[in-house]
Amino acid sequence: MVEDTKKKQHHLGLITFIILLVILLGILGINYKNFVSKQLNPIRDNKVVKRTSPKTNTTAKIVGAYRDDQDGAAIVFNENGTGRYVYADKNNPDTNDSLTWRKDGERYLINLEDRDVTNPLTAMFDNNKLVITGSNGWNTEIFQKVNGELNLQQFLRDMHKKFK
Repeated sequence: MVEDTKKKQHHLGLITFIILLVILLGILGINYKNFVSKQLNPIRDNKVVKRTSPKTNTTAKIVGAYRDDQDGAAIVFNENGTGRYVYADKNNPDTNDSLTWRKDGERYLINLEDRDVTNPLTAMFDNNKLVITGSNGWNTEIFQKVNGELNLQQFLRDMHKKFK
């Protein structure tokens, strides 16, 4: 009789375990299905998409390469909000910085990954000219838009030849 009670308890424990396991697997299955569904078909709020996605007619205007031969600087803006800034320095090592940019009303804000330039730079675009201003010793630079691509390393070499 004691053995029958132990068998019943064992069977009851096993049945309880199997029921809990089935419930747990069901919950995990539903969560996984929801996760996969969101990954394959993300729900987008139109307001968020409008705010964060670049508009072709406004941001594409700045995308491209620019050069300032007078100061020996060049800058490239990529469509994804990144870019590069180079400066051929006569006395110090050349500047070759990554950057990020974004449109802010009628102007563009540029953040250089340079420990010497801690504040964002401001750029205004008008008639294929880009005017970049800043603070903390940044000189205003006027860049001319380049048709096509600009090889920044070649640009730096050409500027050093010009400065000699």
